[in-house]
Amino acid sequence: MNDITYGIVEATYVLDDERRFSYGIAVFADAAQTGTAVIIDEIGDVSDDREKVEMLAALCNKLDLSPLHLRDIVEDFLTTL
Repeated sequence: MNDITYGIVEATYVLDDERRFSYGIAVFADAAQTGTAVIIDEIGDVSDDREKVEMLAALCNKLDLSPLHLRDIVEDFLTTL
């Protein structure tokens, strides 16, 4: 089985010279083994609060979450905000 690691992804949006940063969560395969971050799944624009998305990724890593449950976990996360 692939080594799975969760991390965050960042996007920048610009509207009328105003920048907005948004953070999402991504699933990386074999990142620890090869040092290469191959994204196998990603949900962008989860929150503008980087710290909260980092905590979500850390929890997914701690619980060794299967990527099959990523969307359910993010949905639950969004209902608690």
